[in-house]
Amino acid sequence: MAVGKSRRIVIDVDDVAFKRRLYAALAEDGCSLKDWFVAAAGDYLGSRAPGRQLDLGVGVAEDSPPYGQTVKGETRE
Repeated sequence: MAVGKSRRIVIDVDDVAFKRRLYAALAEDGCSLKDWFVAAAGDYLGSRAPGRQLDLGVGVAEDSPPYGQTVKGETRE
């Protein structure tokens, strides 16, 4: 699986009905997919044993600008 330098995570779901049920459940709870994913991924990473983190060689910029803003002459994707 390719891991790019952008801040996007793309998941292709084969079951469209599953996708619709997920979005409906999140809407009922007043939660966005992004908010749910970040919370679930944070819980998952927090539950892993220290040192088990997989290093994909992709750094995380703490002060990265909002999506679409130009950084050093480049457009963020």
